[in-house]
Amino acid sequence: MAEPTYIKQIIEQVNEVTARCGPIFIFGENIDTGSRISGLARGLTVNPAGRIQNVGNCELTHCGVGLGMVLDGGQAALFAKQLDFMLLGLDQFVNTFNVIRACRPRITWGSFTVFLIVCDQGYQGPQSSFNGAGDFASIANIPVFCLNGAADASKVIANHFAAPGLRIMCLSQRVFGAPALTLPVETSSADDAVFRYRSGDDATIVSFNFALRDAVDMDGKLRAAGVASDLFHVNFVPGMDTSALVESCRRTRKLILVDDSKTVTKFGDALVTELCERDLDVKVLWFTRRGVPDADYGAIEDRFVPDVDRALGFVRQSVVA
Repeated sequence: MAEPTYIKQIIEQVNEVTARCGPIFIFGENIDTGSRISGLARGLTVNPAGRIQNVGNCELTHCGVGLGMVLDGGQAALFAKQLDFMLLGLDQFVNTFNVIRACRPRITWGSFTVFLIVCDQGYQGPQSSFNGAGDFASIANIPVFCLNGAADASKVIANHFAAPGLRIMCLSQRVFGAPALTLPVETSSADDAVFRYRSGDDATIVSFNFALRDAVDMDGKLRAAGVASDLFHVNFVPGMDTSALVESCRRTRKLILVDDSKTVTKFGDALVTELCERDLDVKVLWFTRRGVPDADYGAIEDRFVPDVDRALGFVRQSVVA
């Protein structure tokens, strides 16, 4: 029997929630026809009280409908082709949801989950390559989860897919057909912002966005060279509990940050700032990209590859120092 793919495993987790959550309205463009949103919604099911509805091309309205369900105490999930399209819904995410937060008691809220693809596979062109999920978390002050491994995806979907309030869950199109990353979680924070996958005293490796597979590969090669690290993945959750990250850095004194998003400001910057505020002597190595040159907005390969040899040299140099 073939092992499940990244996307198949995630949809199975969604179906576990939609089978038992009661009335839920799931909608999107081509959600039940054609490509099923490029395969995002293929195999999606709901319980008898739920409904899957194909809708037209109007993301601002879609986001307004979802937040209307929050106001009405209902449950909704919007499945969308790509993060780029959600820029059209930012007014709803920020201003409409701010009104709900200011005027409606949280106990009365319904649920709205935006479940979408990030086009990070390259060769997609300027309107299908926005890779800045963390900016949505910052602008709208809402949780944004980037689903990487089977274990973290399972936990995030189970705890948040039909939970009260608004959140965005992002999937990497680059690995849609790849085998699911079945790496066990050692520990996770109560808000599902921080997941630790491996332990070690030589360094702290923290991945963001969809960089977990690269971080796992880096950690494996470092371990083969005798370097054992704490390995974390961090979602974009405002006000997240960073205590596990801080304590790891306090112990290892070496921090490697791996972030394949294209945002200029990074959630990892906040971690480094916190370490400085605590006056912790921690050496930091970044593998990231802060924005992109104009030429990179065309149809390019767009593959982020961290330098493992540089990471190994960083850890060994830090040990000697």
